[in-house]
Amino acid sequence: MIIIGRNPAKCNSTVHELKNSTGKNNISTIVANLSVLNEVKKASDSFLQGNLSLDFLMLNANAITDDRTIISEGFEQNFALGYLSRALMIKKLENVLKTTPNSHILAVVGLDTARLDFDDIAIKNNFTGRKALGRWQWCMNVFTREYSSKKTIPLNLYMPGLVKTKILANEPQPMRAFVKLMNVLVGISVEKSAENVFSVVNDIVANKKNRTCYSWKKERSFPKVEMKPDDQSRLWDLTDSLVKPYV
Repeated sequence: MIIIGRNPAKCNSTVHELKNSTGKNNISTIVANLSVLNEVKKASDSFLQGNLSLDFLMLNANAITDDRTIISEGFEQNFALGYLSRALMIKKLENVLKTTPNSHILAVVGLDTARLDFDDIAIKNNFTGRKALGRWQWCMNVFTREYSSKKTIPLNLYMPGLVKTKILANEPQPMRAFVKLMNVLVGISVEKSAENVFSVVNDIVANKKNRTCYSWKKERSFPKVEMKPDDQSRLWDLTDSLVKPYV
């Protein structure tokens, strides 16, 4: 198992905890800020230098930035981290996934989706953190549909539900108060979420699932997202052009 994160201390602490709890020593970390595509490229290259197989790629990097932030490469930060980093990592690791028998990809998303404005990808107009979140999650939903029609590597979506973490702690009001209330009503613990993920991963591997969506630990239909007839192919071409310099 290899964990990728941007905080060296937290990564090392997690590796240490996992080694102690599992008794396994084949757990390591790669430090990278996945909102920067050059670092995604370096992290992927680092993995490939030391590994000839990849059984399961889990794409879970996410952070909600409520202020419009443009990273050094020119992308809006939420879009870069939530969507472009995942698409790039898939492309970078595609060959090793192809040569690994029964390999799988699982992307973690939420229910909040909003169609990408192809003419305003960086959200220059009327930016909000929620709009940015909805757009990259829309992209991941649509990308999964198109990827599954073009590629042979299974790609599935996972919706963990409302997990009691700090990711939404900086939401502006009144959303922060709403999230706090919903955490009390339907929020699940980190431990319970981990159990659900483990159950989903086992089901995917055992039953060779592809283009399947899960919520908590059960299969569900894909979320209904707003799409125009050519959106899947249009997003595919756009994604390819944006990540191509980093492949």
